[in-house]
Amino acid sequence: MTTDFESRSADWLEVDTALARVMSAAAPLASERLPLLECLGRSLAEEVVAEATLPPWTNSAMDGYAVHAEDVRNAGAATPVTLRVVSCVRAGDGPGRSIGAGEAARIMTGAPIPPGADSVVRVEDTDREREDGLVRVLDGRDAGHNLRPAGQDMRLGERLLSRGHSITPGTIGVLAAAGRATVAVHRRPSAAILTTGDELRGPERFDDVRAGAGVPNSNGPMLAAMVAAAGAEAVSVGNAADDREDLRARLEDARDSDVLITVGGASMGEADLVKRVLDEMGYRPDFWRVRMRPGSPFGFGWLPRGGRLQPTFTLPGNPTSAFVTFEVFARPFLRRIAGYERTQRPRVVCRAAEVIRAPAALSYFLRVALEGDGPDMRARLTGPQGSGLVSGLARAGGLAVIPEHLAEVEVGGEVLVMLIGEA
Repeated sequence: MTTDFESRSADWLEVDTALARVMSAAAPLASERLPLLECLGRSLAEEVVAEATLPPWTNSAMDGYAVHAEDVRNAGAATPVTLRVVSCVRAGDGPGRSIGAGEAARIMTGAPIPPGADSVVRVEDTDREREDGLVRVLDGRDAGHNLRPAGQDMRLGERLLSRGHSITPGTIGVLAAAGRATVAVHRRPSAAILTTGDELRGPERFDDVRAGAGVPNSNGPMLAAMVAAAGAEAVSVGNAADDREDLRARLEDARDSDVLITVGGASMGEADLVKRVLDEMGYRPDFWRVRMRPGSPFGFGWLPRGGRLQPTFTLPGNPTSAFVTFEVFARPFLRRIAGYERTQRPRVVCRAAEVIRAPAALSYFLRVALEGDGPDMRARLTGPQGSGLVSGLARAGGLAVIPEHLAEVEVGGEVLVMLIGEA
């Protein structure tokens, strides 16, 4: 039986065109309300405003003495100024009595500034009240300083966070300061990962790899980790044999996931059954093949699942091809449906530490290690760039993006790098 796949011609889209097609199909998932400490890593589904002014009053940035600036401005070791200590204010106290000329209040960090005071002299610039009830100021450098104004952090009604903000530990602190016990966040998307191929072996059958009778299934664990790092939930439906019925059964196991990611069987080989079985299940392709290397057999489309269409990414089976096409296309899509405002990896301009070649008229995404920092950062290839090689991925701090029109970057030439991992 001839399937649509076998008669379908390649689209050969440019990378930017293909990405735009993928992203035009992405919309944030519904929201849910979770306890604050369960929100880490999610994206905000609501705007957050300040529920109070913080700090509520001007307070001290130092342990020391609240004073009048004019009283201490000219103080020095040879010309100390003696002030009468009339009160002590601790964090959590009220501001206490007003401070007049020639007076001071002992004050702790975070305590409210008493009326009349406009400076805090740090305690090490005093004699620490060597004489009971009096303090000698030995340096006037703090005149007019060490005050934290009311509302410096946030003001009542001020917008603190926008929808789509990624919730980090710092964000948790802001949400707690805004009085939030629960937060509306976007639902975490699920992505089913299906690897394919009779030749693939997991750790339990690694003796076959040692004997040359199989290859490691590195794609399954790698992509599961990439899905999780993108803020989604990885759902493994295992590795399908090169068999239509096994493949169909595993595709059925993936029906409830928000996204389907297949790996391998995406080209035109006799045993490349993925697209053939997808066609039999009513698959609606958006495009197939992109003008890039590695990863040109990448495709995107929709698989009918009852009353909905499941976004489906068909990744090539070579490990680096799968890695690159996930980074370029699937990761931004998952980020968008997870509600994140920022979907793309940051990109920086580096200098080439060696000659970088792109011999074909395609966009290249080459694994590079990054050396140095800032404007002096340099990009060096991690080694051979074959799409079937996996070891260089562990050394890669980024992917050097070489556009179609550029055949070579000279040593010291500018190269755009998409940062990945911890880079």
